[in-house]
Amino acid sequence: MRRVLVTGGAGFIGAEVVRALLAAGHDVSVLALPGEDTSRLAGLEVRLLRGDMRSPEVIRAALRGQSWLFHVAALYSLWAPRALLYDVNVEGTRTVLEAALAEGVERVVHTSSIAVFGGQGPGVDATEESPYALGTRDPYAHSKFLSHGVALSFVRRGLDLVIVAPTGPLGPGDRGQTGQLLLDALRNPVALAPRCEVNVADVRVMAAGHLLAAERGRTGESYLLGDHNLRLGALVRRAIELAGLRKPVLELPTAALLPLAHVLAGAAQLSGGRPPFTPAAVHITRFGLRADPAKARRELGLPSRPLDETLRDVLAELRALGCLP
Repeated sequence: MRRVLVTGGAGFIGAEVVRALLAAGHDVSVLALPGEDTSRLAGLEVRLLRGDMRSPEVIRAALRGQSWLFHVAALYSLWAPRALLYDVNVEGTRTVLEAALAEGVERVVHTSSIAVFGGQGPGVDATEESPYALGTRDPYAHSKFLSHGVALSFVRRGLDLVIVAPTGPLGPGDRGQTGQLLLDALRNPVALAPRCEVNVADVRVMAAGHLLAAERGRTGESYLLGDHNLRLGALVRRAIELAGLRKPVLELPTAALLPLAHVLAGAAQLSGGRPPFTPAAVHITRFGLRADPAKARRELGLPSRPLDETLRDVLAELRALGCLP
């Protein structure tokens, strides 16, 4: 048993990492922001700490006496200001890892992103050797690329750190873009999806990958945590079939989405709201986010889970919540 701190442990991936750690018998603490929703941790025997990881005093106190650190926390947003994304994802990571080094943490697992390796072009699977391809247009992707570099810089300073890069997480409890895409497709008369190829994996597979990285990962190495490559339209279509529904699925090309994205972004600026997608996000659909998780399977023993099994779990939760008949 080890004492473990999880930043971002109240989030979609982070909460499943917490569950995996508890199932393995570890003593787990979670650092959450003041006022952050921690309902995903309900009923779990964790030590809940409140504070902002960007504060050196807060993160050092949270890390004191911990053996392992899982740095899952990040700001994932298509509409947050660029400066805030960089402050949280880049400088926040620097502060956290500086504290881990100072407090003598034995092993760190840093959660990166498919955004660092993906976008290699239609039909091309990203690997851990793929160069960064998404540029600076999408500030989230660029912030994760810079954060990845910060993590590697601490390896050179002697920190025992392994990097995992999740692809698209699926599963119960998804309140993000993919979860909303599926819910909208199931509820609307016509299901819409961007014409884009992605890699997706059950969030519980990704959580297992985090723990396996701590146990078996090589210091300084990166591991893509993914499973199934498919079109978003195919994902939506399969969810509709498993739900017992019949409706058309319309896959929208980039050429159709981009003008709409600019209109929605402009309207959101005027209203102070948030657009459902941005021009930067549409730009990514042109290149796709396929991935090859062979390295994680080979070196870590990353498991796989049938896509239908995950989708059935998602549908069961949506029905239990009253979101579907």
